[in-house]
Amino acid sequence: MRGEGHEQINSLVEAVQSRFPGFRFELIGAADGYGDNLRFSWGLGPENGEALIKGTDFAELAGGKLKSVRGFIDQLPEAA
Repeated sequence: MRGEGHEQINSLVEAVQSRFPGFRFELIGAADGYGDNLRFSWGLGPENGEALIKGTDFAELAGGKLKSVRGFIDQLPEAA
């Protein structure tokens, strides 16, 4: 997954929320950053439940705001 700019990043999140209604993103561990680069891992699953999908994203910041995000899926059940 890849998003450049606020509009594309927002569209990525909306697409995931539409495909998995009732699921929530949760940060796994702490975000790691250097300069304008940020790396973080996340889980996606039902509220108050175990994360069924997990991933790691790499983001670029500009002025303290997200400029771009590149996401990788680390764990995906076959049924997804």
